[in-house]
Amino acid sequence: MSSDVPLYNDIKDKISKARALAITLGDFIGKVSRYVPSRVDEENNVVNVTIDPNTYYKYPFLGKIGIFLGAIDIKTLYFILLRVIGYERNDASSLFIGDSNVLNNIGLSDDEPGSLITNVTLKCEMLTKVDFLSSSEPDAADIILEPQSPVIIPKPEVIERSLGTTRGLLRLGFLDVAYSKVRVSASLDDLNFHMLILGTTGAGKTSFIKDLIAGLNVANEEGSKIFILDATGDYYHIFLPPDRSDKVVMRGVEEFNQLYSAIVKGINLDIIYPVSKSWVKKYLGGAKSAGSIAKVYFDMFVKPILNHLDNKGISIYASIINNKIIISNAEWSSQVTIYPVYFRFKDVKTILHRLNPYFTEQASHFIKIMIRKKGKDIGKLEDLIDLFNENSLEGVEIHRSTRENIVRGLYLLKETQLFDVGVERFPLSKILKESSSSTLVFDLYNSELDDFSQKILTYYFLDRLFEFRERQMRSGNVKGRNVIIIDEAHRFFPSSKGGEEDTNYIRRVAGKIATMMRLGRRRKIGFVFATHNPNDLSDIIIQLANTKIIFRIKSEVAETLGLSKTEAKILNWERNGVAYLLTPWLREGKIKIKTPVPPPLGHYDLSKT
Repeated sequence: MSSDVPLYNDIKDKISKARALAITLGDFIGKVSRYVPSRVDEENNVVNVTIDPNTYYKYPFLGKIGIFLGAIDIKTLYFILLRVIGYERNDASSLFIGDSNVLNNIGLSDDEPGSLITNVTLKCEMLTKVDFLSSSEPDAADIILEPQSPVIIPKPEVIERSLGTTRGLLRLGFLDVAYSKVRVSASLDDLNFHMLILGTTGAGKTSFIKDLIAGLNVANEEGSKIFILDATGDYYHIFLPPDRSDKVVMRGVEEFNQLYSAIVKGINLDIIYPVSKSWVKKYLGGAKSAGSIAKVYFDMFVKPILNHLDNKGISIYASIINNKIIISNAEWSSQVTIYPVYFRFKDVKTILHRLNPYFTEQASHFIKIMIRKKGKDIGKLEDLIDLFNENSLEGVEIHRSTRENIVRGLYLLKETQLFDVGVERFPLSKILKESSSSTLVFDLYNSELDDFSQKILTYYFLDRLFEFRERQMRSGNVKGRNVIIIDEAHRFFPSSKGGEEDTNYIRRVAGKIATMMRLGRRRKIGFVFATHNPNDLSDIIIQLANTKIIFRIKSEVAETLGLSKTEAKILNWERNGVAYLLTPWLREGKIKIKTPVPPPLGHYDLSKT
């Protein structure tokens, strides 16, 4: 018996040290159970924690699954991060009466608060272990916790370190725990491996993307640029301030400011604005300058929002200088430059065969031959159409279906009215080379373009952007990164469904996006896609996007993406802005986060006012 004394004293000393360490890392709430055994083996990783009823009622979040706790192991003094996966809660009377329906029915009408004053058992899974005494890095929790080990609600910085949630400058949100602001961030380099954002309408996808845009502007990485393909009308007004008269908006702004030490007080924007012949005729009259187009853009799309804010007591000064719109007040200052774009036939003639992704491979081949052989006779798109209608490619027999595909595709290009519009324009290559803004919006929404025209322009824009980046890389002039944001991505990169022409389109765009995503990693090109249902989206994107953000969505869809049945069901009812982050870059590959909603940038839909 005397030989047990040193061991007794050693354990007593470790209990004291574990309790002291626990208090420095968080708030003490209970202990690893003395009566319900914990189990660690090949199939089990469950720790049972006991808390008293006073503590259970003190903290409103106790009773929820998914919350994070911590324990200090008495034997090793390691901190073990725990996640609650279940509870056992009993009424004291059950200890005496049991489960008999006859006996239980006797007291159904009687309320007895005293019988609720019982201990609660929490079932937890171990995640990581950290030796805080030696400042070690987090490691897998592969030990059995000693009974009586103190259990705590960890401080935010303890959870951040144990989960490795603060990876870099891009703050994605907070861990979805009610008791502390645990930040979740990503490295900017993670964007090179692409991101897919999923969720139903109104769940928070667009707000999250705007948080990303604001965060990238705060990070201010030298030479980096953000390109936004705006086909939804949600992004062209991000250079405007948030509605500070709205308490909900201000809550979102405050949450964003808690993530970043810097506060967004305005961002400069370049808007690439496609104009067609019909648009020019309808709105410009006889004017042709970029300044005139910027004035029309201001009157149609910016001024109504400024009037809306003015009616709410938020005054903003606005002026137009050439093709720049400048706005400011005491809290916000920004400007937007409008760049009108359209196709000049002589500039795109050599790439016309790939401008329309609905062309078959044979059609593209014959278009190249025709332009090479008769390029001097082809001054405009109509000339090329006439040549194919006349079947004037001597010595070459074009199959009827191929010629029909060519002529139909060329007519579709003509009907976009995006060729040789006749007003001031800026070549896309010049914009990419000379733009001084870090954020560029390709405004497809306000251009009154049909679906086909939007697809053509998107395909062309990505093609030119990748080619520009390729030239930069070959010359050793790659600075920063290009982040390309595409909302409603299923419209441009659909799943493999449809007829023969749809198949041509899908094959062409899938090949383009796969090339850009794979090669873009070395070229620092990162895509951020958003859609409401992955079943509508090209499989290539789902496969190559390493990071997925899943907002409220149908539970069966969430399960196919890696969520458990319970997680998917709960997420289906979650509030706006709550999402699961799935990424290989975090130690815990799947965590639930809360993002700032609404975002700290312009976020307006006047149709709802």
